[in-house]
Amino acid sequence: MTTIIYVITALVFADVLLVTYTMMAETHSVRVIRRRRSLRTDRRRSAIAEMLAIPFTERLARPAAERVVSAIGDRTPANVLAATDVQLERAGRPFGLSAEGYITMRAMVAVAGIGTAWWLWAGPMADSAYRLPIAAFVVIVALLLPVAMIHKATEARHAAIRKSLPDVIDLLVVSVEAGSGLDGALAEVIERKEGPLVEEFDRLLGEIRVGKSRRKAWEDMAERVGEDNLSALVASLVQAEEVGVSIGKALRAQAETVRVGRSLQVREMAATLPVKMLFPLVLFIFPALLVVVLGPGLMAITNVLGFLTGD
Repeated sequence: MTTIIYVITALVFADVLLVTYTMMAETHSVRVIRRRRSLRTDRRRSAIAEMLAIPFTERLARPAAERVVSAIGDRTPANVLAATDVQLERAGRPFGLSAEGYITMRAMVAVAGIGTAWWLWAGPMADSAYRLPIAAFVVIVALLLPVAMIHKATEARHAAIRKSLPDVIDLLVVSVEAGSGLDGALAEVIERKEGPLVEEFDRLLGEIRVGKSRRKAWEDMAERVGEDNLSALVASLVQAEEVGVSIGKALRAQAETVRVGRSLQVREMAATLPVKMLFPLVLFIFPALLVVVLGPGLMAITNVLGFLTGD
């Protein structure tokens, strides 16, 4: 009987300990949850704290730059903005520049060039006889550098388009002759190829899908890119669509024309190589060869003459 009482007492004591431990664990869990909620970063913060959480460039630098660009763009004539936008489109919009941004960049570079020229004029080269040509050179470079950048980007983009155009036309021919439509062939080209020409085709398809006529979309692309071979391709496709000629035949003929033109261009570049190599040969290669070939002989002749004269 005494043993049973001890067992019942032990069980009651164990139950009391278990309930107490459970209550304490639950209280600790509630505290942890409350602590986590207090440390959450997505809790509502003050307006000043939210503003300070934004990076400096996004909070002050970019809005200030946008205001400057907008102010300069508002004071620029509309025809200048339109012409600049065309140039940027043909260059592929380097650095994502808009017409207003490009004009602002030109103005800032010009101001920086004039300031540098003035600093050279009045500072380090104040007593130099070359301060005028050097200052003028700095100003000219500052004025022409953005223009040269856009011109170089346009040439590089046109070269990439000319290089990829024959292969792209061949893929279009294969797709069209396999039974696909012109839009489907363009989609196949976009999926398989890369480069500025493919980007233009992607934009072309997007314009057609939103409702622009196929002829208008092709003509806008040719005008936007401004590359002669692509313009000829667009003219050929428009003419073939008007007169009902097979698109595959028109594309094949255009591919052959592009290849012939590219071959002639390569031959022309090869023909100009001797003229381009003349100045490096005369200024650098020939003097080195003369020193290497005639140097030992001249030294020997000098030694013989010195021996004969007794020097």
